[in-house]
Amino acid sequence: MKWLLLALATLVGSVAVALVALPDPGYVLLGYGKYSVETSLLVFVVVIGLVFLGLRALASVWRVPVRVQRWGRRRRALRLQQWFDSGTLELIEGRFERAERRFARLLKSNQAPLQAYLSAAQAAGSLGADERRDAYLQLAQQRLPQAEVSILINQAELQLADGQSDQAQTTLTRLRALAPHSNQTLRLLMQLWLQQQNWQKLRELLPELRRSQVIDHQQWHRLAIQVYRERIAEFASATDIEGLNAGWKQLPPPVQQDAGLLAVYVEQLVRLGSHSQAAELVRNQLALSWDERLVYLYGDVQESDSAAQQSVAEKWLAQHADDGVLLLTLGKISLRMQLWGKARSYLEASINARPDAESYRLLAGLLEQLDEPEQAAECYRQGLKLLGEMSPGTALMIGGSEKDKVVPISRSA
Repeated sequence: MKWLLLALATLVGSVAVALVALPDPGYVLLGYGKYSVETSLLVFVVVIGLVFLGLRALASVWRVPVRVQRWGRRRRALRLQQWFDSGTLELIEGRFERAERRFARLLKSNQAPLQAYLSAAQAAGSLGADERRDAYLQLAQQRLPQAEVSILINQAELQLADGQSDQAQTTLTRLRALAPHSNQTLRLLMQLWLQQQNWQKLRELLPELRRSQVIDHQQWHRLAIQVYRERIAEFASATDIEGLNAGWKQLPPPVQQDAGLLAVYVEQLVRLGSHSQAAELVRNQLALSWDERLVYLYGDVQESDSAAQQSVAEKWLAQHADDGVLLLTLGKISLRMQLWGKARSYLEASINARPDAESYRLLAGLLEQLDEPEQAAECYRQGLKLLGEMSPGTALMIGGSEKDKVVPISRSA
C-alpha cells in the first residue's frame, strides 16, 4: 500500500512538472574549466532525481549485511524466547525432565537470560540431580558475575528446599558477606536456623529481623515465642531455682507475657519445688487474662496453705462454672486436702464438662478409697477409652478441643 501511494504521488508530481515546464523548459549551464554542459531545467531536475535514487540504492545495498545481521539477531532472540517460554510452561506443569532439556538447549547461547539458568537449576533440583543443579548455577556465575548475589539467593533456596542445610549454610555464609543487610539473606538465614533448630543463632538474628521488613510484628512475636520456648525447655535440665529464674529474666518482656511460655516456666518452677512463686505467677496472669493451661498447672502447685489456694480457685469458679479444667484443678486440690466429698463432686463435674483420662483416673482412685470397687472399675474402663487422647495439660498446651459431655457417675447410697 505504501509503495502504491508513493508511485501515485510520483506520477502526479511528474505530470505537474511537465505541465509547468512545457511553456518554458528553462535553461541550465554547468561549466568547469574548459568543459561545459548545457541542458534544459527539466532534464537537469530528472538527472538529479536519478542520481539521488541511485545513491539511495547504493546505500541500501551497502547496508544489506547490517540488515541481514539484525534480522538474524531478531530471529535468534525470538527462538530463544520461544524456548524459554516453553521451558517455563513445562516447569510450571511439573514436567521437569522436558523443562531441563529445553533450558539446557537455551543455555548454549550466550544470550540466555539469568532466569534461564535459575530455572534450569530448579528443574534439575526437582529431579534430585544436585550435581547438574549446581553446575547450572556455577555456569550462571561464570557468564553473569554481576548477578552473583541473585544466584546465591536462588542456590540457597534450592538447597533449603532439598533439606541440604550444611550446603545452604556454606552458601549463606558467602551471601552474608556479599549482602549482609539484604532482607532475602535474613529470610533465608531464618529458614536455615529453623530447619536446623539452632535456637541460639535465631536469638542472635531476632534483633535484625525486628528492624527489617522480612516478617511483620506478629510473625516476629510468634518466632520469638518459639525460640525462647526452646530456651525455657533447656531450663528443664536446671537443678537450682536460681539458674532457672536467671534464665527467665534474660527473656524480653513481651516474651515473658506470653501465656504459653509462662506455663512452661511455671511447670519448671513446680518441678524444682518453687510452688509459692509458681502460684503467684499463675494468679497474677489469670487476673489479666484467663488461660486454661495455667489453670491446669495451678492444680499441680502445692502451696503450704492449701485452704487459701482452694479458696482462690473457688472464686474463679463463680465466673467459670462450666470450665472442666478448673473443676479438675479443684478436684486435685481437694484430694490433697483429703476432702473426699468435694473432690468427688469436682471430679464428676469435670468429667461432665470435659471427660478426660486423668479425671477418670483420679476419680477411680478416690472411689477405691471409698470402697466402691464397681464404680471405680467403671471409671478405669472409661479412662482407658480415652487413654489414647492427651491429658488436659498436654492438650491445652497446643489448644485441645472440647469433648462431648457425659452424664457423671452416680454416687452410691
